[in-house]
Amino acid sequence: MDFAMDGAIKRPRIVNHSIGWARWVSIVLAIVTASALTFAARAYEVTPMRVFLQPDRGQNSATITISNIREESLPVEIQVFRRVVAADGEQIFEPAEEEFITFPPQVQIAAGQSQAIRIQYVGTLGEMAEAFVVQVTEVPVNRLEGTGIQFTYNFGVAVYVQPPRARARLAVSEATTADGTLRFKVANSGNDYGFLTGQALQYTVGTARVTLTPDDLASLVSNPIVPPGATREFAFPLASAPEAGPAATGEPVEVRLLRGES
Repeated sequence: MDFAMDGAIKRPRIVNHSIGWARWVSIVLAIVTASALTFAARAYEVTPMRVFLQPDRGQNSATITISNIREESLPVEIQVFRRVVAADGEQIFEPAEEEFITFPPQVQIAAGQSQAIRIQYVGTLGEMAEAFVVQVTEVPVNRLEGTGIQFTYNFGVAVYVQPPRARARLAVSEATTADGTLRFKVANSGNDYGFLTGQALQYTVGTARVTLTPDDLASLVSNPIVPPGATREFAFPLASAPEAGPAATGEPVEVRLLRGES
């Protein structure tokens, strides 16, 4: 499972039905580039990309829609994982089937049709929000000719279960520069997940001031979420501020979130 951004990410999965490992690797390397342009036409769609549940308000369930845009049937299965985010942004996905009821857990969707999947949170939520991923996995069908290689897709839908009065409180600290890189930490003292994207960030190095728009941040941050009660570490390449010249290493550094910082 791979989250480049927070939301539903499609990822091709390669299934080998008949050939040895070494030959499989060589074939994959040879065909990935040529096949890249055909993936979109063969994919399916999952909506929404992000789900928020609030059990204290009776909102403990949601519906995910899978649309089969192919000209052949689509067999899929649904699995739920807990999403654990480390300080450096690395993620671990732990099985969490006992936390949710999914219906149906498996389904075959006819060509051009859609299927609604209901997910219901049945876990016990504490004082902090929890993050999960509902993974929609295409089930490979062994009916290929030739190489025996098949490309399938996984989609991950981010699910956040929020406690009462959920709120993220983000604050920046320990900003430094070295080797052309800006490094800083973002701590979340709230009880909900915070998102570095969706807001602007401004940093000052000496007399140079650079403002990064939400779109800028989206291109720089591969994993934007900051868990409640946790601290994340971020690193960006230093940019040039037109009004002040290049931001220089060794100068005093200040970093501010223009929205979302408490």
